[in-house]
Amino acid sequence: MILDTPPLDPTRSEGRRLLEEELSKPRYAVEPSLWDRFREWLLGLLDTTGPGLPSWVFAVVVLLALALLALVVAALLRPEARARRSATGRGVLDDRGADATAYRARANDAARQGDWDTVVLDGYRAVVAASVERTILDELPGRTAHEASLELGRAFPSEGGALRSAADRFDAVRYGHDRAAEADARAVLALDERVAGSRPELSPVGAPR
Repeated sequence: MILDTPPLDPTRSEGRRLLEEELSKPRYAVEPSLWDRFREWLLGLLDTTGPGLPSWVFAVVVLLALALLALVVAALLRPEARARRSATGRGVLDDRGADATAYRARANDAARQGDWDTVVLDGYRAVVAASVERTILDELPGRTAHEASLELGRAFPSEGGALRSAADRFDAVRYGHDRAAEADARAVLALDERVAGSRPELSPVGAPR
């Protein structure tokens, strides 16, 4: 009978070939540099293992390596991991062409409809966009919600805690698949109103930030 699956007790060369074929599959290309290093280390281990060891040792090494790879890939593909990677690559103001007025209008429309998630997102964007328009913040592409809260906290010290809390809710709703409560949304709208009506404490030019 001809089997179309590899033997359970491969030789050293067969084990290396099977491992190379498995590691070359697209699903292991999540982090190319990491997999390449791991692959070279594992294949080097097979090359340097003493020739006197029985062939089942190589089979065990291959199976353990594939199990480890499967665990790593599963961890990287979890929603939380995807959310963290997204959060590091996208700024709070990702809607080009929208200004603070547009963000506020969207947030207020969402509030009338009870869409608290959108209120939190666009309400916080209004805070950041208005600060850019007032030159309190530089127009920095890719600035994250927490980076904005830290910078604005220096300009509005009394609002530091509220800014950090709003940034936390922004990230939780946008990246963490969390749902905003009405209280969260109202707090962000109130924060926007307070910051818009406050005078920033700006550092003198050349002073350390």
